[in-house]
Amino acid sequence: MEKVVREKLWTHSFCAVAAGNFLLFFAFYLLLPVLPMYLSEAFAASRSTAGFILSSYTITALMIRPFAGYMVDTFPRKKLLLICYFTFLLFFGGYLLAGTLLLFAIIRAGHGIAFGLLTVSNSTVAIDVMPSSRRGEGIGYYGVSNNLAMAVGPTLSLYIHDSFANFDYIFLLSMVSATIGLICVSTIRMPYRREPILEKPPVSLDRFLLLKGMPEALTLIFFSFSYGVLSTYLAVYGKEELGINSGAGFFFVLLAVGLILSRLTSGRWLNRGYVTRNILVGMLLSLLG
Repeated sequence: MEKVVREKLWTHSFCAVAAGNFLLFFAFYLLLPVLPMYLSEAFAASRSTAGFILSSYTITALMIRPFAGYMVDTFPRKKLLLICYFTFLLFFGGYLLAGTLLLFAIIRAGHGIAFGLLTVSNSTVAIDVMPSSRRGEGIGYYGVSNNLAMAVGPTLSLYIHDSFANFDYIFLLSMVSATIGLICVSTIRMPYRREPILEKPPVSLDRFLLLKGMPEALTLIFFSFSYGVLSTYLAVYGKEELGINSGAGFFFVLLAVGLILSRLTSGRWLNRGYVTRNILVGMLLSLLG
């Protein structure tokens, strides 16, 4: 019987794009639990104002994603990835320079645009550099980098806040993380996938929104809404309602451990075709949680 040779997944390019993904989400999760406290302490912002400003990041990231998908299909993907990553990096410096609440809100909304473009381009490049026969497994491992960032980022930022009470250290650490991530993705060697499109097809709705995917998109929207509310205000809730002044980052560690374990197993099930079963089990467990 002829032996089936498995294609190599852990190439240099796959490791580089996974590392870049970890570092961009590490920079993101460093700020996530402390920004509500920063707005309250630095600008005396009310909870409603802080919520509006922080939600602008997610809103602009969502609004730009359909256009980001069009861009990664139209322009050279690695070049686009580097531009988006560099722009994402620059916005962390903007937090340090923002002297008014209005300026901070503008920077936060702009940062969401950069984040939306970057995550789409980075994920697309990740799919390009992984072998098609191991794509489900590769996506699972790629997602683990997000979860590792979720475990380490909030825990470290809350520790820095509790130990030094200085938000500038957290902003600077986010800049360093994004800089190293940019260096990582710059070493990616893109495979030759397709001939360049000389004649651009006309712009149409399906280039931005895949109507057949709307049921899945709505499911993800509702699920992400619940998670976003929980993760953004967890530290504030623990401090003001439960009297937990330190150690809230341990929640993110436990959450990330569960996510990592599920990804390591679900990737193999995806390769076997159990897509909807994975979704159903995951949603039921999340609802129970």
